[in-house]
Amino acid sequence: MTLPRWQNLTLRAAVALGCLLSGAGAIAGDAPVAGPEADPSRQVLVTVANPTFSSIARAGTTRKGYDGAAGYVVSPIAKKRAAQIEESHHLHRVAEWPITALGVHCIVFEVPVDATRDAVLAELRADPHVESAQPMQTFATRTEVTYDDPYFGLQPGLTAMDIEGAHLRSLGERVRVAIIDTGVDTTHPELSGRIGDNVDLVGDSRAPPPAEQHGTAVAGVIGAIANNGQGIVGVAPQAHLLALRACWQTTREDGARIATCNSFTLARALGRAIDDRASVINLSLAGPQDSLLERLVVRAIDDGAIVVGARPEDPIARNGFPASVPGVIAVDSAETSDPDSGICAPGRDVLTLRPHGGYDFDSGSSLAAAQVSGVVALLRARNQRLTAADALRLLKGSHESVSQPGCMVNACAALATMLRASPCDPTGPRTEGLAQTQKTQK
Repeated sequence: MTLPRWQNLTLRAAVALGCLLSGAGAIAGDAPVAGPEADPSRQVLVTVANPTFSSIARAGTTRKGYDGAAGYVVSPIAKKRAAQIEESHHLHRVAEWPITALGVHCIVFEVPVDATRDAVLAELRADPHVESAQPMQTFATRTEVTYDDPYFGLQPGLTAMDIEGAHLRSLGERVRVAIIDTGVDTTHPELSGRIGDNVDLVGDSRAPPPAEQHGTAVAGVIGAIANNGQGIVGVAPQAHLLALRACWQTTREDGARIATCNSFTLARALGRAIDDRASVINLSLAGPQDSLLERLVVRAIDDGAIVVGARPEDPIARNGFPASVPGVIAVDSAETSDPDSGICAPGRDVLTLRPHGGYDFDSGSSLAAAQVSGVVALLRARNQRLTAADALRLLKGSHESVSQPGCMVNACAALATMLRASPCDPTGPRTEGLAQTQKTQK
């Protein structure tokens, strides 16, 4: 079989930060905050204290898409404050959602046509009822287009990171990896039976999320089944994947694929990952600094999750979200990174999955980040108490321990250091390694 090579294909994701609606009102179809019709430059994000939120449903459990009031509980105080803010500042409420992890109620307001967003934000920040106020931000994912898996030979990046050696000691068993991205093809032969939660935080949650390109590619890099006699090998082929659709796929006039997200969908996905106690959270995206998103990521890390994010090539964007958030493991593409970069992984011509059972090559730091998320899952499987700081230390030290130049992660060396074992010993223990995979996956 001859595989087409889509090189230099760029996927971009516009994301900002936000919330959804509660029982405060049915807003379905009215200036949708999660659709291409919305203008984020005319929207602001406001949070108010939500003193009681014990019965709030988990993010993504809406029964009627955006208009399902049942199941969402917001305190009377938060409802009253939201209404007061809307009336006193002459704003239009677009959507809202209680963020359980932060104990706040979040509202998306549309700025009046006769006002500037900066002026409205200044007024809101002076309002004693407002806990925080910020503009919608935009972010982008940067992706260009002895196993029995026949395409393993087309995955040189796994050899560069010594994934084969690492698989002698860990396959990522029982580790929950949250993939916050576009929809994942859960029926792909390489992912079938591997996806736990599969939640649509963009569209109507009553329907299964669609199979989309970027999310499927990222999921394949992290967790494609090993030794199933077909396709490729994932970095953590026995990890438990959580597919959280926070972005949707569109196509530009030039044919380029674009993954678009917004404030509210991304915040809901992070909240869901926290609620589901994900061990690893993959954010293959990049954008400007954003205080509310940062609060959610810090909360996830404080709760024990290890968050991995893509670091873009653009020097300005490199200091943005999520790479600059303290505790996030920021990943460069090895082919384009500075030799002094802290963490990098292969990011060029990475063979991965396509929806509807396909395979193709992608490039970009999105894929590099996904590979490091897989390596972190390998580490977490052997040490459930591994902290984000410990993981970063092991990854940074892994290339030094094998005299590997540059910043390339060496998964085998990182595991060996953590387990205090001889690095990359082909005769090492296989109790949880490939021998078990060959029995269970055949």
